Amino acid sequence: MHQRLPHFILLAICGVGLTACPTERFRHEKYKCNSGAFGIAEIILNDTGVGDMAKIIGYGHEKEVKILSSSKSSITTKMDDTRIEIERDTGTVRVKRGNRYAVLACSKSVFTM
Repeated sequence: MHQRLPHFILLAICGVGLTACPTERFRHEKYKCNSGAFGIAEIILNDTGVGDMAKIIGYGHEKEVKILSSSKSSITTKMDDTRIEIERDTGTVRVKRGNRYAVLACSKSVFTM
């Protein structure tokens, strides 16, 4: 019995150490819009915290923008004078520039590792 105790303690320490590791090391969210409205084709999010950068790919251009607000359900950012709100649950993207407003039905894909 005394010989098994060190093995059990080592196994318990390894188990606790593994449960402390994050299960998700990398996340890649992509919203593919394929809409001519406001020239937005895709929105790519790797890090989703406030202050992190999102990549907006248009037709013939690409721009990095700062995330202004972020939660599990939505992300808001701004590109020049265009405000972009992404509903993460549905993939809906709301775009507002001045008095022009559009709702884009984008397809969402998530890759995690």
